[in-house]
Amino acid sequence: MLRISAAITIASFVAFSPAGMSTASADTWGCSYEKCLQACAKAGGKYCSAYCSKELKDKQQAKTCK
Repeated sequence: MLRISAAITIASFVAFSPAGMSTASADTWGCSYEKCLQACAKAGGKYCSAYCSKELKDKQQAKTCK
């Protein structure tokens, strides 16, 4: 029973986290923090602010965004 509960918890975390966002929705926001937040919210993600901050910083370091 504990294993089933743990599996359900992990599955729901992945489904509702920004990591669960599809590649297509991740690419729709380009270099806009606000658009990233909107795409993340539409995907049902939690912790969108932290996710978008990290992703935008990564894009800036890769010189994808200025």
